[in-house]
Amino acid sequence: MIVAFSGATAPGPMLTLVVASVAEKGFWTSFFIVLGHCILELAVVISFVFGILRYLENPILLKAIGLLGGIFLLYLGGNILYSVFKKKTIVDFKSAVKKNSMNRKSTLVVTLKGITISLTNPYWYIWWISIGAAFLIKSVQFNAAGITSFFIGHISADFIWYLFIGFLVSTSRKFFNQKIYNGILIFCSLFLFYLGIKFIIDAAAGM
Repeated sequence: MIVAFSGATAPGPMLTLVVASVAEKGFWTSFFIVLGHCILELAVVISFVFGILRYLENPILLKAIGLLGGIFLLYLGGNILYSVFKKKTIVDFKSAVKKNSMNRKSTLVVTLKGITISLTNPYWYIWWISIGAAFLIKSVQFNAAGITSFFIGHISADFIWYLFIGFLVSTSRKFFNQKIYNGILIFCSLFLFYLGIKFIIDAAAGM
């Protein structure tokens, strides 16, 4: 859990997604974003048990992930900016505080975003084929109990941190107005541009 906190608390695409989503739709979006992330990481652990994780060590595959991830983050940042300037992000904050704007469809969409934002982050893959793999190798020595305790400890850090962030953002919503919200979205989009360009440069540098 302590090792996982070092990754969870680092600013990245998932943090940006949580902040922007909670500001728009409320606290529970943070839970479902992490749930999507959790489902993906459970698939990684299962894949490791069946020996699939080693195929991610292919440098060509990692470069491709970096390029595609960078392009996706640029798209995501551009889409946020477009929504702001086209005034597609108008929110009635007074009524938004009083009701939960989540429904079954939006819950599924947010969960899928949690999966996608991780899949397009090349550092997520690097973490799993290095630090994550090392911990999994140690955990399998204790059979199912070891693997289960590793996974629960790891994912607990993500839930604790991002639910905390979601709580901070959601409890401040009554003090929000459209200008503050737009400012947050613009900052998030610029941060995604930075990450996207960095991912692409890092991938290109390794070619």
